[in-house]
Parts: sequence; structure tokens; C-alpha cells
Amino acid sequence: MEEQLPLPPIENWWPYLSVSARHEVRGAPDDDLSRHVRAEIERALGIRVPLRAHLTSDDQRFVDFDINAAD
Repeated sequence: MEEQLPLPPIENWWPYLSVSARHEVRGAPDDDLSRHVRAEIERALGIRVPLRAHLTSDDQRFVDFDINAAD
């Protein structure tokens, strides 16, 4: 069974996501991150992102704040 490792802090990888990856995360904040989003995080940080990685409630608040700050 694959050990569930937490995602690094969202502040470390969110700025490096493409626009399409950000839209994907915003569109389904409760879902596990897609292969595409995990791959972008892995490239940005040089770490492995678990298959079932997902946003925490703090991560979701960060995304919500980022959306509102951009408006």
C-alpha cells in the first residue's frame, strides 16, 4: 500500500502551476489532484507527489484568497 505523504505547502508550488492547472484545481478543489497537476508540482519542486494527493482545507482557503486577490 502506498504511504500517503502530505503535499508541500501550497505557497511553495501554486505560483509555478500553469493557468490550466490552476483552473483544474479551482474547478474541483475537493478531488484528488490530477496526473497533470501532480506532474507540474513534481517538476517545480523536484519531489514525488502521491497519487491520491489533494488539497487541505488550508490549501483551499489559499486558492480562494488567490482568486479574490486577482479580481
